[in-house]
Amino acid sequence: MIKDKSKLGPALLWGSITVVLYWLLFQYAGSFEVLAHTTLDACVAGTDYYNKATPELCAAEGGTFIDGVWWYVFAPIAMAFALSYTHGNFTGVFWDLFGLKAKK
Repeated sequence: MIKDKSKLGPALLWGSITVVLYWLLFQYAGSFEVLAHTTLDACVAGTDYYNKATPELCAAEGGTFIDGVWWYVFAPIAMAFALSYTHGNFTGVFWDLFGLKAKK
């Protein structure tokens, strides 16, 4: 079944890193959502976020105004790149492990 046992270590390594990153993504999904909502100025009223809010409009809705931080957008993008890279490496090594190659 396994064609190249030298690929077992890298497959386990990349697979483990991918599992940990997916676990972090799902464990902290709420935090990533807050980062996404507060990249721009936002108003939080209950569980709803309103973007492009002003402090006056937010107070009228009975919400809390949050100043946006533009660089919060990089956290979800960095996670997407990290997952893409590690999952791609895992998939490549996984198929090499079983000796499956694309036709040329």
